[in-house]
Amino acid sequence: MIFVLSPTSPTPISSHQQMVQTNQIAFCHSGTKIFLTTGEGRIKILSYPEFQPVLHSRINPKSAFTLSGHTSSCLSVELQPTGRLLATGGSDSIITLWDTTDWICQRTIIDMTGPVRSISFSFDGSYIVAGSDEGNGLEITHGETGENVFSISAASPCQIVAWHPSRYYLAYAEFGTLKIVGIDLESSRK
Repeated sequence: MIFVLSPTSPTPISSHQQMVQTNQIAFCHSGTKIFLTTGEGRIKILSYPEFQPVLHSRINPKSAFTLSGHTSSCLSVELQPTGRLLATGGSDSIITLWDTTDWICQRTIIDMTGPVRSISFSFDGSYIVAGSDEGNGLEITHGETGENVFSISAASPCQIVAWHPSRYYLAYAEFGTLKIVGIDLESSRK
């Protein structure tokens, strides 16, 4: 069940029953669409606030079009700040990057160790990082090429990751402690 909440209402505004397990939801930048990750390894694209399929299958126009890029449960989703790519992560340890114009898979990133629990793009959309509950560290990958550009060693798995909204600073949780690493380009130029 998905509930729509408002900070001004003590009860949910609406609820929407889902036929399959839903793991994470992300809005598009205009707020008119949502991306839902499912337990069957697919991503639904629904209108908001109607919760209706935005696209339909070419083979069967009555059925909703879904993105199928994972061999097992799809756990996380993140829209690139430029809106050009949608990243999805699954329990299959894969990050799939989708072109949002034609919804074709552009590339897969297979450097992860364990299920992809969270995904974050840098403020300019150039870099992507993902968190997992396995392995000891983070892999920063170039969003356009899929190449690994930097590794961060950690003493424990880092399930939660997030880039700063306007700088190359990366926050992650390690052993329940918040860590922040980054480059201050303005200071380095002086």
